[in-house]
Amino acid sequence: MSAAPVFEPRTRAPFRERVYALAGHTTYREPSGPSTTQRTVPADHMIAAALSFGRRDPADIGPDIAIDIATNRPANWRKVCEWLGRSLAADRTASCVRLRPYAAHYALWAYNALVQGHSFPPAMEGVSERDHGDVGLYACLLLERAAEDALAQAARKWRVE
Repeated sequence: MSAAPVFEPRTRAPFRERVYALAGHTTYREPSGPSTTQRTVPADHMIAAALSFGRRDPADIGPDIAIDIATNRPANWRKVCEWLGRSLAADRTASCVRLRPYAAHYALWAYNALVQGHSFPPAMEGVSERDHGDVGLYACLLLERAAEDALAQAARKWRVE
């Protein structure tokens, strides 16, 4: 007798699936022969259009990091890393203050971890493991929160307008 699947009420679809669903597409792929239908707008363009509704102001990087995470392409890396580096440098937590000279490094490492799945390098010489882990995690969480906020905002506006 096999066990029944366990229902988990808080299980969320991965970020990529939620972004594609917003644009009316799916990440599911089934092997098949050549397609006879032609899409007029590529999926990436539909996703970018849907996420543009999640932009609060011109300085908001949420839709930029969301599209990069969804497509696994570093299309907006410079804008996102500049924002994250400024955010880390301006943060007043003890770990961020101690690692302020390395804010740009942490911004790039966090971006690469989220978008392309790279792992963080070990702590640099003279940097404590605790500070390294704290700032690295904080940087990843800032990016993830910006992407989640943009997706939520886009979902509210995309369906209404």
